[in-house]
Amino acid sequence: MENKTFIDLKKPIITDARSTLNKLRIRVDYQKGGINYFSGDICKSGVYVYITPCSYNNGIIGQTITGKTHQDGYKILLKELNRKSQKQIDLAAGKIMPYAQQISDLYSDAKHREIYELIKSIPL
Repeated sequence: MENKTFIDLKKPIITDARSTLNKLRIRVDYQKGGINYFSGDICKSGVYVYITPCSYNNGIIGQTITGKTHQDGYKILLKELNRKSQKQIDLAAGKIMPYAQQISDLYSDAKHREIYELIKSIPL
């Protein structure tokens, strides 16, 4: 199963006069743990789902960083791992991707807490 997908947003997000975010990119991947240089938080190693609005036109992906959650997206830890395992990434993607349209609909309605609860309710 592919570990990323692009879903149309019901309501595109307009960040300024030049930038319209029309797709929601949902990606499952591994992140090595450590300290986040921007926030100072300690991030755990593991498999995460990344939910990011973007503009996607003719194969070109554009993303705007604004500091606002509904425009920048976020990540949710699915499973802690000490080392990268493609098998675990593929397994998690296989469980998350069937919910991609539902995640996109919730994101368009700014129901971020419901997205978190939905993802955490999926057994891995």
